Amino acid sequence: MREDRRFWRSIRFKLVTVSLLLVLFSLELIGAYFVRTLTTSLVQSETQTVENQAHLMSILVAPQLEISNSSHNKHPLDTLTSMLSSLPQFMGGSVYILNRDGFVVDTSAGTALIGQQRTDSVSTEALLQHKTVAAIRFDPLSNQHLLTVAVPILYNNRFLGVVEYVVPIQSVYNTVHEVTKIFYTGSAIGLMLAALLGILLARTITRPILDATRQARVLASGDFSRRVHVGGDDEFGDLATAINDLTTKLEDALQTNQREQERLRAIITSMGDGVVAFNPEWQPLFLNEAARRMLQLRTNDSNAAIRLGLTEMKEDIREKIWVREIGQSILHVHVTALQQHQERQGYVAVIRDVTEQEKLIQAQRDFVANVSHELRTPLTSVKSYIEALRDLTPDEEDVRQDFLQVVSDETDRMVRLTRDLLLLSGLSKDSQRPRAVTYITMERLFAFAEQRFRIQANARELTFIVDPAPPATLLGDEDMLHRVLDNLLSNAFKYTPAGGIVCLSAHIENADEVEIIVSDTGIGIPPEDLPHVFERFYRVDKGRSRRSGGTGLGLALAREIVERHGGTIDMESEVNRGTKVHLRLPMVKDKGVGQYE
Repeated sequence: MREDRRFWRSIRFKLVTVSLLLVLFSLELIGAYFVRTLTTSLVQSETQTVENQAHLMSILVAPQLEISNSSHNKHPLDTLTSMLSSLPQFMGGSVYILNRDGFVVDTSAGTALIGQQRTDSVSTEALLQHKTVAAIRFDPLSNQHLLTVAVPILYNNRFLGVVEYVVPIQSVYNTVHEVTKIFYTGSAIGLMLAALLGILLARTITRPILDATRQARVLASGDFSRRVHVGGDDEFGDLATAINDLTTKLEDALQTNQREQERLRAIITSMGDGVVAFNPEWQPLFLNEAARRMLQLRTNDSNAAIRLGLTEMKEDIREKIWVREIGQSILHVHVTALQQHQERQGYVAVIRDVTEQEKLIQAQRDFVANVSHELRTPLTSVKSYIEALRDLTPDEEDVRQDFLQVVSDETDRMVRLTRDLLLLSGLSKDSQRPRAVTYITMERLFAFAEQRFRIQANARELTFIVDPAPPATLLGDEDMLHRVLDNLLSNAFKYTPAGGIVCLSAHIENADEVEIIVSDTGIGIPPEDLPHVFERFYRVDKGRSRRSGGTGLGLALAREIVERHGGTIDMESEVNRGTKVHLRLPMVKDKGVGQYE
């Protein structure tokens, strides 16, 4: 019973059923068209034959009917009667000769009908329209189909009457019926053959599918040794080849997965973040070298949970993130519970050393604090002087002007600080390429420096030496490079006492780089401060720097600008002997000045 049920639900049964339905539908469609066409053809042939006979009869009886009409005699003429009686019975039917009023002049159906009027639709239509009319009707009395044809009788283009033939054509329908029986008998035989062939064909189709199904079950069990038989170069052969290829690829994928698991284990073992796997009782099952290093474990891995503080937690952990300090390190710990089917399987802890990030966050806090401090000092000074200005009398104009000058200086200082902060922020956010790129000759840079600081050098009683510029051309933002030289030379002038020397020189390092040197014989920088001079807001002499209007951002800006131009900057200094700044920038081979897009 199960096999029968499986057959009725199988694709083999569905294929056979669909095929038979298609064949049956096609045969029915073809049979209906064939029977209809055959019937129409035979009926048209019979109709044409009768029409020809009736037309011939109308030609023969026209002269006699003309004589009968001219004598106004409604009774048959002897000549017509003798003519119809001498004709053999045409196809077993009857012939009626009607005058123009529809009365029977003569007939082969018996003399009793002569003189009666024909009222059937065919003769009536022919008499009214003077044209040939044909129609088929079924006679229930004789239980057969009758063909009625009425042909007009014309004599010298004058309408005289109608020749009407009534012929039984049941033999035509009998012939069609016999042909139909033969056709459907052949169709039934063909349908049975089609069913047999469909079953055989369905087996050839379903057999590879069953083989592929067995192969899928074998693959599901983990056996990759079996292969599907490739029976031919058709679609099923392609399917078998594809399944065999799939088997091979699955086997390769399984092996690759095993290798990937081993590789993943190796990666976890060697990754920078620490990974520790625990059982539900917080006993470590696995931990990589990074976790051992961060937790400062040597041999006893069981202390991992204690180091992370997991044993101190009383609540049920599903996912928890916290920061823990171990020694000098700050660790970010992320613990996730592993569950399967609502059952706790263990825990995985991912440990990341965030010491450097915390230092960066602290540096950001220090930066905010420095900015606040740098702004608070001039703002406090401005506020105090404004309050003092309110208390001055009109006679103290000189003091008022001094106070206003201090307010103006402090305001300028805040403007410079804000401008430097905005510029430094823009340099950090923008792309590496400068905005306004032009060709800049070293001669133009040195000419700017000399013109900018020559008067200041004389005023401070300093010797300002500008060596001849080398024949080199730079590609970059000229305003930014001017700002770098301005910052470096301004620092040199600020921290060099009267009688000292400030020198600007340059030379070509190689075919691709030029080195600019700004040196002075000033107070120098202590060795412990030298590594920090390019940091934001860093000052070696804080009191003197503020008095001179510095913001602590000049060297930080210089480094950002130089690095944006693909160069480097460094500094060497000795206390009370002077400072030397080395600025290296890439140069271009083609000289000239022009704006680049």
